[in-house]
Parts: sequence; structure tokens; C-alpha cells
Amino acid sequence: MIQSIYQLYGELVTGLTGSSNDRFLCIGRCLSMLEKKSLKTQFIITFVLIILLSIIATIVTYFAGFILFTQIEYKKVYPANYPEKMIPDLEDYIRREGTLLLNKRNRNLLEQRVPSKVILYQVVDENGEIIYGTEHHKILNGKEDLYNKVNTTIKMDGRYAKMIPVFNSRGKISGAISLSYAITPYYPETSDKIWFTFVFMVIIFSPFIYIVVFTFAFSRILAKNTGKPVNMLIDAIRKVKEKDLDFDLDYRAENELGKLCEAFDEMKNELKKSLMSQWKAEQERQEMVQALAHDMKTPLSVIQGYTESLLDNGSGNAEQTANYLRVIKEKADQASELIREILYAMELERSGEDIHAVSIDIRSFLMKKKESYEMISRDKKIVFEVNVSCQNRGEAIFPVDVGKLDRILDNVISNSIRYTPENGRIRINADMARDRIHFKICDTGKGFSRKDLSNLFRKFYKGDEARSHKNGHVGLGLYIAKKLVEMHGGSIAAFNDNDRGACVAFDLPFIRNNDNGEI
Repeated sequence: MIQSIYQLYGELVTGLTGSSNDRFLCIGRCLSMLEKKSLKTQFIITFVLIILLSIIATIVTYFAGFILFTQIEYKKVYPANYPEKMIPDLEDYIRREGTLLLNKRNRNLLEQRVPSKVILYQVVDENGEIIYGTEHHKILNGKEDLYNKVNTTIKMDGRYAKMIPVFNSRGKISGAISLSYAITPYYPETSDKIWFTFVFMVIIFSPFIYIVVFTFAFSRILAKNTGKPVNMLIDAIRKVKEKDLDFDLDYRAENELGKLCEAFDEMKNELKKSLMSQWKAEQERQEMVQALAHDMKTPLSVIQGYTESLLDNGSGNAEQTANYLRVIKEKADQASELIREILYAMELERSGEDIHAVSIDIRSFLMKKKESYEMISRDKKIVFEVNVSCQNRGEAIFPVDVGKLDRILDNVISNSIRYTPENGRIRINADMARDRIHFKICDTGKGFSRKDLSNLFRKFYKGDEARSHKNGHVGLGLYIAKKLVEMHGGSIAAFNDNDRGACVAFDLPFIRNNDNGEI
């Protein structure tokens, strides 16, 4: 804090001794420095600056007052001791003129020499009785009082009187003349007295005036420094109340208010993330309901149509009835599968599943899967190829969660079967390394569009028109496959093969169930 005060003092001294532009820049730098300090430091620095600037301004004012007084002295104003300095010359004049001045007819002699605006005079005889003069207040009480007060200065009612004796030719006191004056500045013009009295009063009380002025100025600066972030926080609170979180608190300072704004901004961002998560969950829920309703519409419509036909025709033709029931069962199974797929995706998102790894022969496992896929796609006459390579391994034994691998392959390959034309080909490659196994499934369909590649693993995504489908599905197959791969600690990606076919590749790391490396 002391360093901050010295730094501000240095800035002020530099600015005050520089040009007008330097002074403005100095003030700006000082205000900027002050704004970033802690509230305690701001208060202390403000107090120190008020006192420091008041002292500097007072010194400058007193110096200016001194220069002003030297310029107007003996012109517009006379110093307080001005009458006192005139007394010796008047005393010499009185002694020279002697008893001549005691004659009232010679009154003009004194009035020409004594400045009546600053000095009053009174002429008395040897008994202390007033003969004439401009001082009407009786100063002496008899002859004895006269002898006691001659050649002395008498104080009376805030004024001073010099009693000068007048001697006759025989050296005896024939009377005396008093010259009375006040020790105050003298102004020849009344208007000058009013004006300069006001100026000198301002100069005298300038320290208090400067303290008040600088306190008011710096209090406004302090209020502005604290008011800016406070007003920003008030506006931010109002926006949060209005559910508007698209704003930033543009206030950065290493003080309490800066930390408060930073904490509020972090709180806003966390709240925004939370709300976005809730909004996303709500949007996904709506999408799920819409997708389920859309995909359930076709099988349910078929079931409804065939059921109505059966009701209308009664028992009718047994063969036709069996066909109708077969179609109804097929569509009911399709609807059940859609519901099971959605429920499984929801379960994965909510709590996930444990990994239960067992060692299997990957080649045997894939050959069995090939047979089942050939049965499913026999109407399209799709050819399946299975290739297993064992890099750095003696055999095709690999620890894996069979159930999850089974579902991953089913979801990926069922998608390939759906988009592979008749007499097409699907290749399943498994490349086994020491710590992981890499799968690659490619078909000879039309491949993925640019839109597909960007959205393929999104929930409820059903594909671009280039890979449009005829059979209803909810768009969760590849999404679930991605989740299951990631649960294994692996990764999955989609791309187009060189001959425009679509490929999906994923890898599964070696899974250990305990710290000893046992499966």
C-alpha cells in the first residue's frame, strides 16, 4: 500500500510540474491506478491524497497571496503598522512647531499633516482640557494625569494613543497633543476593503476549503469506482431474473469488487451450463417422444389395419388369417424393439453399465456373427467377409465384454445391411494388437454424406437422404454403439472407403478386472 501511495505521489508530482496535457494524462493514470486497488487501499490512498493535495494547494495559495499583497501594498492597502510608522515624523513636526499648535486658529496646520483616516489627534492645555482635535474621547483627567502620560503610548478600546508634550520657550509643559491609531490594515477605498478582506479570508481558510473540495471530488471518484461494478452487478442480477444469461461482466480488478464480479460471472456460467444441460435434456426428451411416436406410428397402423380386417372377416380364410397374424406379430415385435432400444439408451445415460470381460476366440465369435448376419440379409443376398489378424499375438484370444461387443457389432452391421444394396458386400476386419483390438466394418452402399459424417453418432439421427431408409428405426443404433465403445475406453469413427462405401471403425482396449492383470 505504501508503494502504491509513493507511486501515485510520483505521478502527481510529474503531472503538476508538466504541461497541461501531462496534467490531464497524470490525473487519468492516477484514477486508473486507484480503481484497481482494494477498497481499503482506495480509502487510505484517497485520504492521503486529500491531505497531500490540500497542503500543496494551500502552499500555492499562500504564495499567490503573498505575491498579491506585495503588488498592492501601499497602493490598494496599507499594512497594520502603517500609522505607527508615521508617528515619529509627526512627533518631530509637533516639537518643532511647539505652542503654535496649541492655538485653535492654527488647527489647519495639524490637519494638513495628520492623515485623519488612519490617525486621530487631540490637542489639550496644561490642565489636560481639550482645546480641539478629531479625537473627541477625553483621554486625560487633569494636570497630574497629563504629566504621568506624556511621552508614553496609551492603550484604549482597541486603539493606541501617543501623548506628545508641547513645551514653551521657558521649557515648561504648556500642553500636549495625542495621536491615536488602530493596528489594522488601512484601505484607502471602501470597495477595496470589502474585496481584499474577502480575498484574504479565503486565503486564510483555504486549507479547510481545499479539504472540503478535494473530499467532495475524491468521494465522487471513489463512488464512481465502486458504483461501476455495483451497477454492473445490479444489471446482471436483473438479467438473470429475466432469464437472460447471454452477457459478460466486463470488470477486471484485483480488489473485492473485481473478485465479486468474477465470482458472479463464474456463477452465471455454471448456471448457464446447468440450464443448457436441462434444456438439452428436455429437448432430447421431446425428440425421443417425437421419434418414438413417429416410428411407432407405422407398425401400430399396420397392426390396427390387419386387426380390423380380421374382425370384419371373422374366421374367414385360415391361410389369410395366418398371414395377417404373422404381419401383426412382426409389427408388434418391431414396436417392442423400438421401445427396448430407447429404454436401453436411457439406462446407459442414467447409470451406465459395468464391464464384465471374458476371454473369447475373436475368430470363432465373428464367424458365428457372420452366420447370423447372413440369415438376416438372405433376401438381399449380401456377401459377408470376415478377416482376423493377430499382430504380436500367438492366438486370437482376447478379453472383452461379449454382450456389449455383440450389441456394438449388431448396431453397426445392421446399419450397413440397411443401406447395402442387393448382391452387395460387407467386410468385417478385426486387427488384434498386444493391448487392443481394432474393428473395421465397410459396406458397398452409397457411403456417408457430409451431413451424415457430422451427425452420425448423435442421438435420434436417422441419416441423410442419400442413406434414407425404408424400415422404421429410432436413430439410436450408432449412438448406443458409441456409448458402449467409450465405456470400454475406446473410440469410434465413421468415414467413406475409397470405392465410396461406408466404413465404421472402432477399437477396444485390453480389459483387466483386477490389479494383478487377471481377467
